[in-house]
Amino acid sequence: KELQKNNVDISNIRTETGKNSNYHYVLWYAADRTILVRHEAFTYDLGQIEEPKWIYLSSLGSNSLPFHEQIADFLDAHPDTRLVFQPGTFQIKIGSEALTRIYKRTEIFFCNVEEAQMILNETSHDLPTLLRGISALGPRYTVITDQIKGAYAYDGTTMWYMPIYPGDAYERTGAGDAFASTIMSAVALGTPFEEALRWGPVNSASVIKYVGAQKGLLTREQLEDDLKKAPEDYHPQPLQ
Repeated sequence: KELQKNNVDISNIRTETGKNSNYHYVLWYAADRTILVRHEAFTYDLGQIEEPKWIYLSSLGSNSLPFHEQIADFLDAHPDTRLVFQPGTFQIKIGSEALTRIYKRTEIFFCNVEEAQMILNETSHDLPTLLRGISALGPRYTVITDQIKGAYAYDGTTMWYMPIYPGDAYERTGAGDAFASTIMSAVALGTPFEEALRWGPVNSASVIKYVGAQKGLLTREQLEDDLKKAPEDYHPQPLQ
């Protein structure tokens, strides 16, 4: 019902009889949170779909490795389809080697600092090191968030630091999802990547004013209006 209310096509959504929705448990303290993830063992199958312009791949259950191969096969057969990859708990734990084809085919990759360290088996918090490490796995654009410090991006040549959009946080669940999906949406609309980096934090700043990952998400018109109100220094800055 929520998807339909927002004019999202649900023709490819399947309900599996006898299975529950995924349940993830949020431990909330001050403005921060930890999420305990529990996926239902759904039957993952891409099915017969038309060639999309983009695929957004995010958190899936621990039984989904064959599904990743199916996605990789689909991408091989449809070179014009672009992939955004924001890995979840299982995809990080299984390791980048098992998902080599996915990483190499990724147009835009998103994760946070701690996730980048786990993916690379790296103890350093040095952002250029982490950006280069993830980029070497294959993504065209790599974006790593660092909580309230902002985000960092790399296109294989240039690195940027993107500050947060100003605002007070109440509860941070959904901030990363809003950030990543908004940047991807901006790029899909034809916005240059460097400019798209400005879009993401605006939606994150709105979501964290409320409880949960959906309330506070902005329409395009609302987001563009907030961009007009941004401080003068709110733009990607070259990272030395």
